[in-house]
Amino acid sequence: MDTQNNQFDSLKDIFKDLKNMLEKISKYGFWRRLFAWALLKDDAKKLDSKLETIQDIIGDIRIKFNDLDNLDNVKSENEALKKKVTTFENTIESETKKLTDAQNKYHIMITSHGARIEEENDKEEQKRINEENDRKVSWQTHESIVSSFIQNECMKFGFKYIGPEDFPDRKKPDNSIIIDEKYVIFDAKSPGDKEDSVAFIQGLNQKAKDQEKYAKMPNVKKDIYLVVPSNLYPDIPKKHYPLGKFEVWIITIEQISVILAHYKKTMDYEKFEGLSQEDKDALIREMGNLEFNLRYKIMVDSVFGKKFLDAIKSSKDNLPEEINDEIEKVVTDSKDNVSRKTSGKPLSLDSIEQEFNEANLLSQSRGIPTPPIKNKS
Repeated sequence: MDTQNNQFDSLKDIFKDLKNMLEKISKYGFWRRLFAWALLKDDAKKLDSKLETIQDIIGDIRIKFNDLDNLDNVKSENEALKKKVTTFENTIESETKKLTDAQNKYHIMITSHGARIEEENDKEEQKRINEENDRKVSWQTHESIVSSFIQNECMKFGFKYIGPEDFPDRKKPDNSIIIDEKYVIFDAKSPGDKEDSVAFIQGLNQKAKDQEKYAKMPNVKKDIYLVVPSNLYPDIPKKHYPLGKFEVWIITIEQISVILAHYKKTMDYEKFEGLSQEDKDALIREMGNLEFNLRYKIMVDSVFGKKFLDAIKSSKDNLPEEINDEIEKVVTDSKDNVSRKTSGKPLSLDSIEQEFNEANLLSQSRGIPTPPIKNKS
């Protein structure tokens, strides 16, 4: 800016000198002009030099103006860039806000999901604790419940019940009954107060071996039964211990009726003339094992039959009607439809349920525990 001001000052001085020189020449007369030519020539050279200086200054000014034009373009471009930057900044701010909102929502979702998972885990853990506590309560009363049940069953079948106080030995089983002048041992077993189910199940092998103290008595039958809580039975992998001269069976209270029914039936047979007492006991034991397993199979089949029947009825209730119709058509047209082969009628759900209930009633009348039959409302 200072350089530009100096140039304008120089122009003013040059124009002033030029004006003075022109005024000076205009005042010369003919003779003075004629004899002062050398002076005029010298002044003309000075004037010419000043004109060149003017041209230089004008050139510089033109360059400056060109630079100013370029500066205007830069300013214009700068303004455009500023607008773009402002737009980008606004976009970035908007996107940042969206990202922050999304992160907050994600954090809330993750926190909520984690809390829900933790709550479900807590509920599952509490459910497990409650179930374990319920099982422990049932274990605490297990011996008395088994004892009362066996006494009632003995009255029904006409057997003599022997409690621990009446057993003729210092080793006292929880329960025994007299069958054919021998004691049949039913020893109730359940976890102790500080024993969990896993430890109890693992210890059954030793508990079975411990029954030798009864088995070696001459007046005790060689089949000994350990009655365990029903809610532990499905978790027990081994339920029969053949231990040489005696055998131990792991059973539940529901199976006692089946076993007593078996013993009652064998007592109704003839006295097996010609057989020794040992052979008679062995024969009865084998027949009892066979009938016990047959009845147990019937009981298991009934349980699973009930579950399968409930599953079929559930699908009928929950699947769309058109799908049920297609399924029924496949069942009706099946070449392996048993009812169609025997009676000419298709296999229907009602007929299956009726036959299932009739079979259950027959099993229950023979002392085989089966799922309860619900009356149709």
